[in-house]
Amino acid sequence: MMKEKNILRFSILFYWTFFWGLSVLDKIIPDVHHLWVGKDFFALFVKFFGSLGLKDPIFATLALAFVSSLEGLNFVFYLMASIHFLKGNESKSQKWFFRAIFTSITLFSLFSIADQVFGDRFQLLEHGLFWLILIASWILFKYISNSDGKLLEFKVDKGLKIAIAIGVLITAGASISIIDFSSKTFTNVSAPVKGIEVIDDVYKFDFPFLADKLVWETTINTFKENHPELKINYIYTGPSELNSKKKTHMLLYVFTEEVKLIKDN
Repeated sequence: MMKEKNILRFSILFYWTFFWGLSVLDKIIPDVHHLWVGKDFFALFVKFFGSLGLKDPIFATLALAFVSSLEGLNFVFYLMASIHFLKGNESKSQKWFFRAIFTSITLFSLFSIADQVFGDRFQLLEHGLFWLILIASWILFKYISNSDGKLLEFKVDKGLKIAIAIGVLITAGASISIIDFSSKTFTNVSAPVKGIEVIDDVYKFDFPFLADKLVWETTINTFKENHPELKINYIYTGPSELNSKKKTHMLLYVFTEEVKLIKDN
């Protein structure tokens, strides 16, 4: 059996290995797919550097490449630490874990500096918390003694059996509900949105959750095909209060005017 404190150490390694592994994967797949929602970091970096007057995308490209390289290095370090830990080589595992922690806090320090430069105070708080959590992870991993650790024994009593059974039922019910909802609604991610005329010549489009720029383009093109008698004068997105990250959709308003169609003789 594994000692309780070794289980805690392995949990720390497991968490950070998958944290950086998925972060690297997010850079490789920066798009929306079934069961995966990636983030377009390139567009985000372009926006940040554009706010400083650096419009050339080469700045965003180099910055993203540098960040991705560090994240890939982090993942390799944590993976090596986990492998040596599972092999029972504590000294090598600790050495690789220190390298991983050092590169991680370096990266989050750079993120914090960038947050100050770009004026993103919300991300500054998030990156600062991660920096502190990394330090705490290193302290826990290094200074927990193994000599007095108790062996973890799994005793399945009546209460635990009942708790497991209830947990399985709740998990199964939630999974069935989520799968059913996904099968019925995921097509909305790529389907064009139908507009509603709220006042004369003004149409409102309520974009669903996960709708991206491709849905936006498809929606506008479909609208133009279905309404050849209308000319689009202006496209307006809802206020930031309606389109914030805390909301699940975006509102789009299209202002049009009727034009006379020229018929061929």
